[in-house]
Amino acid sequence: MNKIVKQRYVVLMSFLLGIIISIQLKSLDPNNVFVSLRSINEIKSQIELERIELENINRLISERKYDIAKYEIELKENGSIKSVIESELVELKAITGFKAVKGPGIVVSLADSERELNLGEDPNDIIVHDVDVLRIVNDLKVAGAEALAINGERIISLSEIKCSGPTITINGSTYGQPFVITAIGEPKMLEAAIKAPNSYASVLKDVYGLKVHSNIFDEIKIPKYNRSVRFKFIKEGD
Repeated sequence: MNKIVKQRYVVLMSFLLGIIISIQLKSLDPNNVFVSLRSINEIKSQIELERIELENINRLISERKYDIAKYEIELKENGSIKSVIESELVELKAITGFKAVKGPGIVVSLADSERELNLGEDPNDIIVHDVDVLRIVNDLKVAGAEALAINGERIISLSEIKCSGPTITINGSTYGQPFVITAIGEPKMLEAAIKAPNSYASVLKDVYGLKVHSNIFDEIKIPKYNRSVRFKFIKEGD
């Protein structure tokens, strides 16, 4: 190895050694902390959740400011906010199900299949169950249903839907087939929740042969929840 080659070799090794030492020193610096891609994504997700929460809080603040301004105007002009409170009560009853409502929407009918069972097939596969009704109701809710009823029974947060032999019990009353679900909302969106490929309703119809029919209407009437509600266990919080 001649002298020039040796010199170049020494320079190269010195350069590599310098890089290694530099990297080692940086790794010892507490300000240089390794952060994984997963940690970065988790932080981004947390930031996004905080942003959404902040938007919700700001929206609630704006709504409360609007309500206060509305009360102040009503009090100034009429000396009382009674009419505003009564109007809000009517709206609240409509939202919670304690007032009859009407609007555009969809009517969905469910009934057992009449086809012959395939060899080894479970008879329960061609029968409408409470879970089938629940799944369709949930799909309609996701599609924007603002009010729902099953066989004329208004569905609220406390409504129960359970099988009772070939019938279904809703709000304490028992009904036979067909099970008719009415929903108020954007008709096309509600229809898509029923007829879209691979939707739960389409699977019941196309795969299991259950009778699933739906029609949209410009106006549907849904009755109010006509039972009293008494809470036994919940109490006002602090």
